[in-house]
This record gives sequence, C-alpha cells and structure tokens, in this order.
Amino acid sequence: MEKMTKHKKGIRYYLMLQHVIVISVAVLLFEFVVFIGLYQYYYRNTEEILSSHAKNAVHFAMRSTELSPFNLQYIIPEMINDYQLKGTEMQIVSPSGNILASSSGFSPKYTVDRRLLQESEVNQPVVWKGHNEGTEERVMAVVVPLENEEERLIYFRYITSLERIDKVFKKQMSLSLGIGLAIILVASLLSLAFAKQITTPLIQLTKASKRLSKGEYDAMISQGKYLGELDTLAKSFNEMTHGLLQHEKMKNQFISSVSHELRTPLTSIKGWSDTLLTGDLKNWKEVRQGLHIISEEASRLTEMVENLLDFSSINNQSFTLNPTTFHVPTFLSDVILQFEKLCKKKGIEITVQTSPDVSIYADRNRMKQVFINVIDNAIKYSQPGELIEINATVQCGRIIFSIKDEGQGMTEEVLEQVTTPFYKGNSNTSGTGLGLSICKDIVELHHGELHIESKLDKGTNVIISLPYDGTQDGLQSLP
Repeated sequence: MEKMTKHKKGIRYYLMLQHVIVISVAVLLFEFVVFIGLYQYYYRNTEEILSSHAKNAVHFAMRSTELSPFNLQYIIPEMINDYQLKGTEMQIVSPSGNILASSSGFSPKYTVDRRLLQESEVNQPVVWKGHNEGTEERVMAVVVPLENEEERLIYFRYITSLERIDKVFKKQMSLSLGIGLAIILVASLLSLAFAKQITTPLIQLTKASKRLSKGEYDAMISQGKYLGELDTLAKSFNEMTHGLLQHEKMKNQFISSVSHELRTPLTSIKGWSDTLLTGDLKNWKEVRQGLHIISEEASRLTEMVENLLDFSSINNQSFTLNPTTFHVPTFLSDVILQFEKLCKKKGIEITVQTSPDVSIYADRNRMKQVFINVIDNAIKYSQPGELIEINATVQCGRIIFSIKDEGQGMTEEVLEQVTTPFYKGNSNTSGTGLGLSICKDIVELHHGELHIESKLDKGTNVIISLPYDGTQDGLQSLP
C-alpha cells in the first residue's frame, strides 16, 4: 500500500497567513468602529432630534393650552399646526391607540400599539422603528403623552421615513467595506513581498545546507541584500562553509602528508630490516648503522602517533593534566639540555634569563612538550651562528616566557594559520602540522595564552603567558 506524503507548507505561507489574519482582525475592528459611528450619526441623531422636539412640544402644549376631554376636538387641529416638525408626519393618538389626526391630512386606519403608549413618559419618549403598515416603508416613530392632572388625554406621535437614511448608511458602509477589503488586499501583497524577502535567504540556506550535507563545501549563498539578521546569517553561513572548505583541504592535505610521513620511516625500517636479515651480521658497522636508522625512524613514528593521540584527546575533551609545583630555572635547564648536541652541531647558541626563585604549579611533562616543540622549531629555522633567547619574567600577576630566534621568520599569511591544526606552511616540511596547535591547546588548558610574533627574515618570538600568584605554588589550581 502506497504511503501518501503530505506536502508540508513552508514558512512563507505561515508568515503571510499570520500577517493577513492580524490585518483582517484590525480591519474588522475598524469596520465595527465605523459602523457604530455611522449608526450613531444617522440613526441616533434622528432619534434625538425627534425625541427632543416631542418633549419640547408636549411641555409647551401643557403650559399654554387648557386641556380637557371637552375641548380636545377644537384644539387638535391647532396643535397639529403649531407643533409639527418639518420632514416628519405628526399624529395625535388617543389612549386607545386610534389616530385622531395627522399632519399629512390623512387619517390612517391602523392603530398604535397601546403597550408603546403606556411605556412612554413626558420626559422619556418611546422610540419605535419598523415598517409603516400603510406603505411598508421603514420608519422611526417617537411617542410622548400629553397629560392633564396626571391623566393622559392624547399622545403626540412623530414619524419620519428611514428610507433615505438607510440608503446613505448602506452606501457609507459599502464604501467602508470596500476600503477595508482594499487594505487587506494591499496588505496581503505587501506581506507576500515581505515574506518572500524573509524566506528567500532561508530557502537558499536550506538548499545550500543540503549541498553541504552531501560534501559540497563550496556551497555559498548571496549576501549583502537581505534584511538585518538574515544578511548576518547569510554571512555567517558563508564563513562557516569557507571554514569547512579550508578544514576539508587541510584534512586532505593532512591525510596525504601523514601517509607520506608514515611511508617514509616505514620504508626505511622495512628496507634496513630486510638488509640486516639477508646481510652479514658480522659486519658491525652496517648493523649499527641500520639499527640507528631503524631507531630514529621508530622515534619519528612514535612522535607522529603521540601528536595524533594528543590532538584526538583534546578534541574529545578527554585530555587531562597532572599539575605539580616545579622550579622554573631547573625546568628550562632540563629542556635546553636535550638540545645541547643539536645546537653544537648547527652552531647555535641558546641563552636563558630568569629569576632564580620562580616556581609554578603546572603539568611539567606537558609544559616540557610545549617548550621542546617551540625550541625545536626555533633551531630548525635558524642559521649557524644565530642566537636563541629564552626569558622568563613576572608581570602583573602573570609569568611571561619568551622564546626568540633570529631565523627566517614567517609571512603574515603563514603567521595567521600557523597554530591551525594540520597546517604546514611548506608541504615539503616533515611532520603532521599539529605541533603548535597542540602547544596552544596545552597552554590554554593551563589558563594561559600562546602568542607568536614574526617577520619574514627577521626572526620569530613565541610568547607564553601563564597566571602567577607570586607564591611558590605559582599557578592557580587547575581543574
């Protein structure tokens, strides 16, 4: 049975829907306010005019006319003439609901609902809206009683047609609704454009991410033409892909380099092993030479493997430190002693300047690994007769080590990447390109900093800064 895959709506749809809903609700509220305003203006206004005139007419009639059941038939025509309102029909109604007289000259045959008559008060006329029984047109009527000694003799009833008002009201409401729909339409189009502007970089980012997941590290998206954070996101993504591309290149370079570095000592070990096995073991000169080469190549292999293991443990956060308190001058002397023969062979001098009573709390073996790597590089890139200076000073709560050589130095491009894992400025250089990267990580695990200053043909200065509290314990406690 085939599974039906439901198409999932995108963020552009939801952004547009959200904007349209918000704008529609705002327009509906606006239309409601307009409806209330127009209703008040047209209908309430008419009601107030009729009610006000009806009350004034009744009060004036009760003050100026002597009312009695006997003279009603004589004064009714006069009342019609005196108290009618232009644009309305005035009727005089009996308490039973019969229409006694009308300003139109015609006496309608229908009667007025007695309940409305009874509910009316002199100061509170009753308003009624409905259809005229004679013409079926929509009308508004106001009824107010005319009293004599608390006896209701007759009622004034004013009637006005609502047909014209209804037409104007509907026209105004139609115009208002048309404007509201136009606003929703324009807002929807603007929302679509706005949503497109937001979602376009996200769509490009999604496509580029899919390419990136397939190993296409050159996947880039446009930048510099999007809104605020979206342009920042595009820039960050491009920087990430560029970084991944660089790492991929370095990884490939590393694999190639490590393969070459491993092949060379293994070839030497294999070759000399075969030579010794098939050769004359009594030839001690050849045997010693072969064993010496095998030992050196094995050391090279061990160093490469250790670097790879250190790099792996640092990245997996399983790298541990075993700090102890040790004497700095003694430590530096032990490190330099390992390079004594090499320095004599190359004709290079190493000098050390440090306070005699400085001790620090650190992992001695790891710090030795750092200094050996840095000094070995200084010797490697120095010429015979040049000087390497090692200084250790205490400044502002920190102990500063400086290893300065007069060697060939580095270009700015190489200097920027020299502590990057697997980076080798020269592809012909032996090693894995992990030495300085591991040194930097070890120093930072000691809460310190490793900084390199170098100029081409003017030497290099490696500065190692560690926190120091001025006591024999030196460094603060490490985690």
